[in-house]
Amino acid sequence: MKRLLPTLLGLCCIADASAQLKVQSVLPHGAAPEKTAPAVYDSTANIRTGGDAAYYESLVGQRILFYPRDIHADLRPVAYFNFLAETPAVVRVDTTWLRKPRRKVRPEDFRIDTLYSDTYRPRFYKDETTAACGCTTMESHVLGRDLFPTAPETGWFTPAEAIERKTFEITGLKSHRIQGEAFRVFRLRSEEGETLYWYAHAGKDKTNLRDEYYPVVVEGLIEKYRAAYVGREFFLTKCKPETPGYVSGYFGLQAKTMQGEENRLNFGTELKCLDLRLIGDGTGYAVPAFVFERKEDSVRTYIPLCRYPTPFGVEGYTLGSDRAFMEELIFTPSEEVYAQRAEEARKRAEARLQQEKEQKERKAALYRKYGKATAELILEGKVRIGMTREMCREAWGSPEDVNTMSGSWGVHEQWVYGTNSYLYFENGTLASIQN
Repeated sequence: MKRLLPTLLGLCCIADASAQLKVQSVLPHGAAPEKTAPAVYDSTANIRTGGDAAYYESLVGQRILFYPRDIHADLRPVAYFNFLAETPAVVRVDTTWLRKPRRKVRPEDFRIDTLYSDTYRPRFYKDETTAACGCTTMESHVLGRDLFPTAPETGWFTPAEAIERKTFEITGLKSHRIQGEAFRVFRLRSEEGETLYWYAHAGKDKTNLRDEYYPVVVEGLIEKYRAAYVGREFFLTKCKPETPGYVSGYFGLQAKTMQGEENRLNFGTELKCLDLRLIGDGTGYAVPAFVFERKEDSVRTYIPLCRYPTPFGVEGYTLGSDRAFMEELIFTPSEEVYAQRAEEARKRAEARLQQEKEQKERKAALYRKYGKATAELILEGKVRIGMTREMCREAWGSPEDVNTMSGSWGVHEQWVYGTNSYLYFENGTLASIQN
């Protein structure tokens, strides 16, 4: 049957962000039971665009959660058009009368017209703006021109609430080209067992000065982070080497408090992870974010998992941002830091005891060798006329340079210490001092 999906009108408008940050509900639990055990997610990064075929094949079996929109972001599109069902759905059944109805109706008097739509969970919208989830503006127009012949604002769409805040299992992936544009098609299975296809950005250029993220998060990654961070204390150590943009270790990173105020997190700050929530900043989607309490002043801040995707698109925060994102940071558990500090303190104490022991042994040796008066001078780093070369070396250490002259009068030596200190020896005995 002919597809009845509409073309793209464009991406949404975004109203002014709310000054007060609002927190969405925590990540959902209690999803429908899986038929098979979920695949273990062995990465610490969310899905990125631009991966090779092997990378995306490794995602098969993972469940993904589509980001919900922030309730305080005025995002106009109410439906998506790039989610297609495996089996077209009946959207309308019309009776067309071929002749005026009579008392005894015959089959040739009418025709039953059944209209189908390839849209996932189709709903009819009239004069409403739509968007392509996880596609660039150009890709959205390409999808619209190729797939949908009807008016842009009116037709059968996938309701946003059928996608956002819902989880789907990735059961397969393939590449598809439409009018020269490459798309990545995710084959998904809903919690109810429905099969659908998501046409998404394929990602071609990793050096295009933008970060590209799908508007989804892998549930396995969320659970991995939840087990590793929530309820534990950490020190913010540093940024990962591959972190994009310039980040100053002196000024630290920028984050927002739970009241929406800008705040700085310096490296070496101790934090306690309190929760993992879906949080929006008033501009677009709500994304997984970690709520931390700073130990020194109890100020609560949140750090998003990764850079925000543009609403209904893929472009994230531009390079050069000094904002904190979990994927780009290295945290060290507090117990490790304190254990390291305790070990360093133990080594310092051990070194101090060893130094004290050596000083006592040296003092005793000098007393035995030179007597109390000379030994005390040596221990204070002082020299006096009449000392031998060995005594002076004990007091001042070895000279940087030695100049020697020999004659009938004997041997004359000059010991050089730095640029302004000299010792002069006559036949091995200190004769003069120059400072």
